[in-house]
Amino acid sequence: MNAKGPFPPLFPASTADALAIRENDWSAFRQLGNLADHWTIKYWAPDRIGYYWYLTFEDLELAALAGQCQKGLEHDGIDFVPRDGLHLTLLGLGHADEVSDEQLARIIAVARNRLAEFPAFDLEIGPLAGSRSALRFSVAPWDELLELHRLLREVTAAHLPSCELAETAGFRPHLGIGYINKPVGAAALISDVEGLRTLRPVTVCVAAVELVELRREGHVYRWAVRDRFALRCASPLGRREPASVRRPSA
Repeated sequence: MNAKGPFPPLFPASTADALAIRENDWSAFRQLGNLADHWTIKYWAPDRIGYYWYLTFEDLELAALAGQCQKGLEHDGIDFVPRDGLHLTLLGLGHADEVSDEQLARIIAVARNRLAEFPAFDLEIGPLAGSRSALRFSVAPWDELLELHRLLREVTAAHLPSCELAETAGFRPHLGIGYINKPVGAAALISDVEGLRTLRPVTVCVAAVELVELRREGHVYRWAVRDRFALRCASPLGRREPASVRRPSA
């Protein structure tokens, strides 16, 4: 099994159509014969801290959907993401020791101005699918997320020219709920995931992006919010309060 490269390998037929995105995710997952140990193929050095652009969530409906799926997948070999750990990774910047305080300050200043002009948007999360080493929700549409990735990559690359930043062409938006912690055959898990795909997706409002300091504690990812960047809000008429976006923690 090729553990490298984006997953799914191909873009969906449409990055705006939720059905096309979900079918592409599910088709790719169903074709896997084996699943890998996430913690082995995604090596993380002890005491490493990395800077990442994140979307994080404190949405009760999303937490309930994740919990329902996790309850239906109580297999050995899965490390579930805690309810307060749900996130969507946009882009990694680099290790903390590769980024100076001055570089980070310049990135933050430019990003704040650019993101203030980026419109807030809604995102549908679900149904459940998976990857080579994780279980994860499809998210749709991708158009705003791809544009957000391009913006953040441009801002970051301008001040970190020596860092190898992921290309937008390889970005596959998703939201993980569990990580495989040992090599296993995929068939049984794919069957169980299929039984959970009837659960209705939830809609969240993306109204902010966060720059986080990420660390790995055993088999859990944890982070501290370095800064939070509000997106441009639409008229309050017709838009619900963006309670789905996670507020910075101390």
